Amino acid sequence: MNKLVYKNYVWPQNPDVYEQKYLREPVYTKDAEGNTKFAMGPMKRTITGSGSFFGETAYADFLALAKVFEEDSYGGLVHPVFGTYRCFFTKLELTTEPREDYVAYTFEFREADADGVIPQ
Repeated sequence: MNKLVYKNYVWPQNPDVYEQKYLREPVYTKDAEGNTKFAMGPMKRTITGSGSFFGETAYADFLALAKVFEEDSYGGLVHPVFGTYRCFFTKLELTTEPREDYVAYTFEFREADADGVIPQ
């Protein structure tokens, strides 16, 4: 399949922009002797993008995506090239006045770990 998928939602038109941002922050702790130890914190992946729905079902397509956004659980985000990530759908924004035949939007997903928790 060459479409972006999240849970059971398949994008009718793939987003125009799809970005993955990786972040790891340094973590400093002290051992039993009081020595400072340095390590890298957990990897945090944020996936953002933008696109538009167009055609007779554009507004209905956006409303279906918004319904998936309302779910509290994480799910699989499947990109046709980059693979699958466990993610929470953390942001969905209209970027133009929606019309029946055209809706522009932006989105954000945050990757969750194996326990379904977004690293802090």
